[in-house]
Amino acid sequence: MPFFGFIPTEDLLNSIQTGQQKKNSSEPLYPLRDKTALLINDEIIDATILGPVRLFPASDKRETAEKLAGYVKSTVAVLLKQLLSKSSNEVVKQSIEFSERSLFKDAAGSYRVGEALDAGLVTNLKMAYAEIKAGNDVNKAAFGELYKQFAESTVRHFMNDFNKTLDLGMIKRKAADIGSAAVIKAVHIAIDKIFPNLSKEELGALAEAHDSMFHS
Repeated sequence: MPFFGFIPTEDLLNSIQTGQQKKNSSEPLYPLRDKTALLINDEIIDATILGPVRLFPASDKRETAEKLAGYVKSTVAVLLKQLLSKSSNEVVKQSIEFSERSLFKDAAGSYRVGEALDAGLVTNLKMAYAEIKAGNDVNKAAFGELYKQFAESTVRHFMNDFNKTLDLGMIKRKAADIGSAAVIKAVHIAIDKIFPNLSKEELGALAEAHDSMFHS
């Protein structure tokens, strides 16, 4: 099954695995769920945006990407803090099972946190990375479109699908939908601004940072 996955910190991996081990216990599990959700938000942004961007030379593209990372991190964190509340273990169990579905093992046996992806999307990204690493030109507009697809899948998984496990009322559900739509819009705007102007060096940094995160 094709998937995207970043290598979690020990803290995040431990938080997910502790939830799995304790999901049938009687102690309140919502604090663990909340910690896991906030850690995933931070670490996925660090892995997908800040990791490669730190390899970019200083430029307005780097600045745009760093602003995007800050915006997404804070928007999702604020939203999560509104949505997460004291919940019964019965409800929290759904979130723990969601975390289990978001944990993968790569071919080397390392744990990764991510989501299943469309096979065509992964194939096309891997082909683009191979071209970039070989020093060949890629169609930047088409490459940007692949990233928009990836961003939408990731937001759908880690925001929309995760939020369904929280047993939200109508008002909070609406806030969650508005939040995820705002994140997708911000990512699209940033991709349209950044990708057409990426230099070979910057494309190389992106390929270097991301290639190992996509598995077919």
